[in-house]
Amino acid sequence: MDDSNKGNREIQFDRLNWLGKAVFVSGQLARMAGSVLETAVDTAAGLIAETERAFRDGMDPRIEDAKILEEIEEDRRKKKKPRPQ
Repeated sequence: MDDSNKGNREIQFDRLNWLGKAVFVSGQLARMAGSVLETAVDTAAGLIAETERAFRDGMDPRIEDAKILEEIEEDRRKKKKPRPQ
């Protein structure tokens, strides 16, 4: 058998015995769990990097302090003059 096709063989599940089916199902579950774990780790790493960048940007004296959106909206309402009727 050619080694290059070893990992790409098509498995006929209905032809497996009970042990083969158990191994196949557990292998598929392990592969799926690995994918979920990898996605979770990648997401967490991205979040950590973004948080660290935001923290370092906040320490930069050239950047103004952030305002909460509610404060910005409140300032806009105060500056807005009522329309004459």
